[in-house]
Amino acid sequence: MTILLGWGARPLPLDPVPGVRLRAVEAPRPEAVGDVRAALEDALAHPFGARPLAQVASARTRVVVVVSGAAREEPRAALFEAVRRALSSVPDDQLTLAVANGTHPPAPPERLGLAPDALRRHRVVNHDARDASAVVDMGVTSRGTRLRVNRCLAEADLVVATGAIRPHHAAGWGGGAKGIFPGLGLDEDIRKNRALADEPGSALGHADGNPCREDFEEAVRRLGRDTYVANVAAVGAAVVGAVAGDLVYAHREGVRLARPWCEVEAAPADCVVVSAPLPVGASLRQAAKLVSRAGLLLREGGTAILAAQCGEGVGERAERAVLEPFARRWLPEGSALVVVSALDGSTVTAAGGTFAPDLERALALARARAGGRELDVAVIPDGSDLVPRRA
Repeated sequence: MTILLGWGARPLPLDPVPGVRLRAVEAPRPEAVGDVRAALEDALAHPFGARPLAQVASARTRVVVVVSGAAREEPRAALFEAVRRALSSVPDDQLTLAVANGTHPPAPPERLGLAPDALRRHRVVNHDARDASAVVDMGVTSRGTRLRVNRCLAEADLVVATGAIRPHHAAGWGGGAKGIFPGLGLDEDIRKNRALADEPGSALGHADGNPCREDFEEAVRRLGRDTYVANVAAVGAAVVGAVAGDLVYAHREGVRLARPWCEVEAAPADCVVVSAPLPVGASLRQAAKLVSRAGLLLREGGTAILAAQCGEGVGERAERAVLEPFARRWLPEGSALVVVSALDGSTVTAAGGTFAPDLERALALARARAGGRELDVAVIPDGSDLVPRRA
């Protein structure tokens, strides 16, 4: 049985290997909504924990609509257009379109897939987390995270965060308040929030009781502005539902919609191979997040194999030992992390992994660590939106 792994522009085949029993771990194929526009219209008309968006704003309301940066694959145009229709009473010059890049460098707004007319008619703020002159200090959370955010938020009466709800290695799930902070925060403060990823509750698939998520949800509440979310629950390119309303209540409903298409039970394994198609496999910085999926199924002392082409290298603004914190947080004691990549061996070693030029040699390393016995190998061909659960 050949398993096709997400890799780069083309899949990477994993063929049967002597002494290795391969089994694929995949989520069910999602049932996409038939009409994304209609789903968003219905969500905005029937919000959770809030009034319909059309009733929240008037012609005098200063609004910021937040969209995700180009580093993420999301239906930005459909989300923004649905929100703009709901805010039809707001004049163009009263609405700012803010691009939530987080710690990613700003990309040209033309790469966002939004209609050129939207970029022309509204003020566009392309957030740069390293530009301290563009932020204002809005306080500190109870966990000590300083809240310095883009000035446009302080100038607004209403902030509407759009985005996709899908699994996240530290915040549990993406979407919700995440687009506002850390999306529009200062680099230093974002990293303070990210440090909470080492706490046990900050785990893949956990929205409630998650210190990382609770910290930035508290941060957004502290802004003292009306906040609203319009999110889709997404699995890959498929939209499985839409939600709107309060930044916590609506988000948790979106998680409920996404969860059945993301969670899958599987038995633990001696070795776990994990990969994902672009854009996740584009850089080692992004691919490192897949280690969380492998760790949930790996037995103590086992070997995790991360397969990622990394055509964009380690990634901009990535720490030198980018793999180390993910291995420490997610892999069981005594485990090893092997990386199959187009990167050179010295780069992988410096990042905190063991390099293998191909899958066959990676599996050979895993067998050698296991004393040469036959290996039970769980293969996650696309870990992007997967939340593995131990059977």
